[in-house]
Amino acid sequence: MVSVVNAFAGERMASRNNVIIAHELLHTLGATDKYDLQTGRPLFPEGYGEPHRQPRYPQQSAEIMGGRIALSEQEAEMPASLKLAVVGDKTAQEIGWLR
Repeated sequence: MVSVVNAFAGERMASRNNVIIAHELLHTLGATDKYDLQTGRPLFPEGYGEPHRQPRYPQQSAEIMGGRIALSEQEAEMPASLKLAVVGDKTAQEIGWLR
């Protein structure tokens, strides 16, 4: 499979680029997007890093295929590094980490 990465130029963006690269790499292993294609916001629950968190917002991490950390129902931001991203159960199943 082939993946295309639209990365940010500049050394200070390397950590954020790693998030994008990991996301695109997981597509080559069978992972699907877990965000709304029109808004870019992660889908609940599979696109949330902590879908069982109470209160739900703000999330502290992003599901790697959700692409963003949900801060509220309407607001989400890209994680600054892979330290703020997790592989959720659905993604883990898709790539063969869980059966």
